[in-house]
Amino acid sequence: MTRPALDADTLRRWRLVLGAAAGDGLRGAPLDADDRQRDQALGYLYDREQDAQQRDRSGGSGRADPAAVQWLGKVRTLFPQTAAEVLQRDALERYQLHGLLTDPAVLDTVTPSMDLMRILLGLRHMLPPAVLAKAQEIVAKVVAGLEARLAPRALSAFAPRRQRHARGGKARLADLDWPHTMRHNLRHYQADTGELIVERLFFKRRHEQRLPWHLWILVDQSGSMSESVIHSAVMASIFARLRAVRTRMLLFADDVTDASGQLHAPEKLLMSVQIGGGTNIGAALACARGQIDTPRRSVVVLISDLYEGGTRAPLLREVAALTRSGVTTLVLAALDRQAEPDYDRETARQMQACGAEVAAMTPDALIDWLATRMQGR
Repeated sequence: MTRPALDADTLRRWRLVLGAAAGDGLRGAPLDADDRQRDQALGYLYDREQDAQQRDRSGGSGRADPAAVQWLGKVRTLFPQTAAEVLQRDALERYQLHGLLTDPAVLDTVTPSMDLMRILLGLRHMLPPAVLAKAQEIVAKVVAGLEARLAPRALSAFAPRRQRHARGGKARLADLDWPHTMRHNLRHYQADTGELIVERLFFKRRHEQRLPWHLWILVDQSGSMSESVIHSAVMASIFARLRAVRTRMLLFADDVTDASGQLHAPEKLLMSVQIGGGTNIGAALACARGQIDTPRRSVVVLISDLYEGGTRAPLLREVAALTRSGVTTLVLAALDRQAEPDYDRETARQMQACGAEVAAMTPDALIDWLATRMQGR
């Protein structure tokens, strides 16, 4: 009986499964550039099955192994989340690849980066106290770097604008600063006639008279959104320092968590975030709407890939209710590692039809967008 020929995709999958043990019939299976990286990542781990000496050298020794850090980062980008979790579990439990988890010296050999930070946040529940303390230092350094880049832009964008009437432009009587005007012109008081000659008028800056804006940042913390969570926590922390903005941050997956009380220390916030789970955008929007009492001075920024876990109907109702009440609603679509938009476009289209603005932008662009809206430019 003749066996049916295997198609190219099946050959490719068997080649990745068997790795170096693949027979001659599979060695020619087509592997593209990403597949070759997957093959190397799988080989780094499962070739230990064939090499007892390598297994003894790596297993359970706690020896510094910077390659383990890099490998953990690669599997999270090369494989789906469920597959990456299996590989991670095998590395730690089956092959005792504990160099990262048992020796803080491992972390001293690598440069703090966004990639390393994502890995540590994903593994933090497995880290012993000594390594956890080192991981917290790395997270704090990466956060400080992001703040150093973004904070000056935010402070500049939200700096008080010079008022035309402060130097003689068109002024309004309602804005006249009577106490300041009187104090400045007392020198011109005419005792003999009892008259005060006012040579200069001073006006209150209108931006100081207005109520502050209220900003809600809603962040999807499902497994695909780890980098967005990091940037959003830093951004929310920066906005929380601005006098003109009252900032709240809601994290959501299956449930909604109000992280507003932790914005003073974003590195601690990030060390407590639980990345993973489902996506309940409707619940997050409902939670924000329930906290809003000045709709026309409120902005809701939703950061998500928009792959709602349930039906779209509840989230669309919430978007419509927010925009109908006067809340400015911005949907920030997720970007992939190459900064390309990666989100559910149909959900985005329907949210836009309900009155939301939908965009894919960097943190710098978000600062400028918010400043434009809040300052009426």
